[in-house]
Amino acid sequence: MPSLQQAVEHLELTLNTLLVLTNFVSKQYELRDFLSLVLSKARLLTQSDAGSIYLLNREDEIPYICFAVSQNSSYPEKSLDHFAVPVNNESLVGYVAITGEILNIPDVQNLPPNAPYRHKKTIESDIDYISRSILTVPICNSLGETIGVIQVINRKINPDVVIEITNILDVVQPFNDRDVELLRGIASLTAIAIERHQLQTKIYE
Repeated sequence: MPSLQQAVEHLELTLNTLLVLTNFVSKQYELRDFLSLVLSKARLLTQSDAGSIYLLNREDEIPYICFAVSQNSSYPEKSLDHFAVPVNNESLVGYVAITGEILNIPDVQNLPPNAPYRHKKTIESDIDYISRSILTVPICNSLGETIGVIQVINRKINPDVVIEITNILDVVQPFNDRDVELLRGIASLTAIAIERHQLQTKIYE
């Protein structure tokens, strides 16, 4: 259990982070730059080793969701920039995009056989990385429609540790309720920024 001082420090960090993101939203910005900032702050607050933000594309006949930004502390050179998955229950982000549910999974390598979603391990295979705890939250617009997904991976006990297959059981822990609420708040700010960017794009077309 964190000490009172640690709790106060985390609260200050949270408030400062939300202030930075809120101020950013009120300015002119490149969407990708903002999303990169959002993801780095989300990972910092939740002590996540890796994470991604996906944007939903409904323009094609078959909707899909694709990486907007991806980050990985243990293996930064292996972060993915371009990857798309169908919007279905064959992946966690696809399932969240369909249902609008929040998924907080302590150990994605041991999903129940009757779980209504799957973990897409091909992404991990492509970059030789293993996930354990995963928190996935929908990004919803003002109409309540899912327009993206933010996902953080592998909550670390020690933020500075490098995750490897040999130590993942010792250094990774589940995400807690505070992490869920933090990511929900960050997702709401992200939705505002995405909608604002889309509106500006239409104005200047």
